[in-house]
Amino acid sequence: MPRRKKKWMLLRGKFGSFIVVERRWYDFAGIAKHRGHRQIWKIVAESDDHGALQKMAELTGDEVSMVVKNTYEEELTNVR
Repeated sequence: MPRRKKKWMLLRGKFGSFIVVERRWYDFAGIAKHRGHRQIWKIVAESDDHGALQKMAELTGDEVSMVVKNTYEEELTNVR
């Protein structure tokens, strides 16, 4: 049985910073394609609870607070 994908992800950067992102943005931005020794972001945790991942990131002390404006192709085609 395949694993169900979670909605939110906690990512650790190459230099130790942490961010919480939506899986939809992660897949759209193509971050998963950058694998191997040049991988910039690594998945630390996945959950459907955004608040829990946000608290985990805050506890590290290296959290990068950011808001990503999501614009997806499917939303753009629905506007027309």
